[in-house]
Amino acid sequence: MRLTGVLLLGSWLWSADARADVAYLAELLGRADSAGLSARREWRTLLHYRPGIDGAGWASDADDPRFFLAPAGKTDPSAELAATLRAFFDAEPVGADRQPAQCAFIARYRWLQAELNFDDRRLPPQNCERFRHWFRELNAESATLVFASAYLNNPASLFGHTLLRLDRRGQTEQTRLLAYAVNYAADDSHSNVLMYAVDGIAGGFEGKYDIQPYYKLIRTYSDLESRDIWEYRLNLSELQLQRLLEHLWELRGIRFDYYFFRENCAWQLLALLEAADPDLRLSDRFTLWTLPADTIRLLARQPGLFGEATARPALGTAIARRYQALTAGERRLVRRLRRDPAVATVPGFDRLAPERQALLLELALDERQHRRAGKVGRDQKPVPDEVAHRLSILRNRLPVTAAPVVIEPYATRPEAGHASRRFGVGVGQRDGVGFAELNARASYHDLLEPDAGYTPDAQIEALSIAVRRYENGGRLALDRLTLLDITSLAPINGLTPRPAWRIRAGWEPYPRPDCLDCTVFNLGGGLGVAAEAGWPWRTVWFALPGLEFDYGDELAGDYRAGPGLTAGTLLHMAANWKILASATWLDYRLGETGTATRATLRQNFALDRNLSLGMDWRYLEGTHDFGIGLRLYF
Repeated sequence: MRLTGVLLLGSWLWSADARADVAYLAELLGRADSAGLSARREWRTLLHYRPGIDGAGWASDADDPRFFLAPAGKTDPSAELAATLRAFFDAEPVGADRQPAQCAFIARYRWLQAELNFDDRRLPPQNCERFRHWFRELNAESATLVFASAYLNNPASLFGHTLLRLDRRGQTEQTRLLAYAVNYAADDSHSNVLMYAVDGIAGGFEGKYDIQPYYKLIRTYSDLESRDIWEYRLNLSELQLQRLLEHLWELRGIRFDYYFFRENCAWQLLALLEAADPDLRLSDRFTLWTLPADTIRLLARQPGLFGEATARPALGTAIARRYQALTAGERRLVRRLRRDPAVATVPGFDRLAPERQALLLELALDERQHRRAGKVGRDQKPVPDEVAHRLSILRNRLPVTAAPVVIEPYATRPEAGHASRRFGVGVGQRDGVGFAELNARASYHDLLEPDAGYTPDAQIEALSIAVRRYENGGRLALDRLTLLDITSLAPINGLTPRPAWRIRAGWEPYPRPDCLDCTVFNLGGGLGVAAEAGWPWRTVWFALPGLEFDYGDELAGDYRAGPGLTAGTLLHMAANWKILASATWLDYRLGETGTATRATLRQNFALDRNLSLGMDWRYLEGTHDFGIGLRLYF
């Protein structure tokens, strides 16, 4: 009887508590509904909700069902809020990292707690010790936005990369690399070469937030890929930083569909900052694509958001800058020294001042280690380098500081550059027939535009189009449509030789006497060399042997293909004025056979950061074309 009584009493007490929980839950749901919390921007930023494609309803960027507590949570903010409140009363593990809802979604809990003023007696708070330990381990005092410049060898990094560094309390310049960094990236390990671009454009990759030591990312972006880095301290309040970290805790392990052009690292970083400060309306500015440099320019315009900016030149940049600062004789010595430390005993080396000797030894050692690092996998252990060891011994024997060299990044601050989108109007003539032209470009930068904010001697153009109306035609006609054009004219040097190259796909003019506006689809590329001269202006000379393929109804057999050679020069007349002259000889051996010659003379004069005047002359296999026009960047 006594045991039965205890069980009945326990059952009654549990029922009373359950009724109290149900009653309090109903009260909270009613208050949340009356306050319209599910329609508040704070809630929608925490759940990453965006207006639906048709402009009606909502949809979350998150594509992982573990991020939602309601079956329709991805598209129903109200249902997700109600399910979240219910889950707070339960200790059942949820989320990607299985925990009670109060801990798994702690940013939601803290915000709803502040809005609804939870009664801890009726809704007891969970301890969330795992979150507390993680929060203490980060020990974050501030956050820094990091921009890594473009990397032309990886489609996912063509337009640069952004991430967030969490600066620890008491951090110094010497310990900055030990801070943690928040990186959003795609998992492309399951893609193949043929489907890589398709997966990246169509959202076939999984994107996830990852937290790792900053020095590991620096090794990848700066040391291995030679990408200059800019760091921007963010002026976040203590509360905003806490919100950011709490929301980051919620996102660990959560999957998003990754898109090269929109839902990428830049987009997700904006979403993270909006969760920290819902008054920021950043991602709304981007509809079709989000480029890292464009987001930096947008953030720089937010009053008081950016603090101090710091450059972190890549190891490759430091090597190139020091090599440029050497005399011709010193360059010959360092090229020999990197392979044979015994060169340090030759008379030419002995006659140098100790500071210059130290500079050459450090440069030879850095170049050797940089080149070897690029050949070793990230998880592989490098093989001991006897030459590098001997160079280190020689350098340590010199008790002097190396002669100083100013190391400036090649990629200047991205917010200093022109906007990536462009619209233009122009007029001209083709074989004496006048035309008016409208042109536009989705992104990003071409060789003739000022280098400020971009990688010098590199071109990345995507989705560029020009349409014309000829005097005798009376209708708009396509002149050219570029899907993608990537060009790298990195000048070669004896220490770190790199090839120049180009790849292009799109529709090009193929005018004929009876068809001025005919076009063909062109796919081509080349691999060659570029060299730099400094007189009378900075000039880059280049030669690019390659292959060309054209397809169109105007061609015999509908196509032609063969080898070719493009050679030319890029003149930097001034910071805002460039001229590009080039000639191409082609030998078509398949399809419509024969040889062809093309030539171009183009120049661009920047009137302002986002306004320029362009003039083009082109010779297209017997047809002369001249145009002039204004271009507006936005």
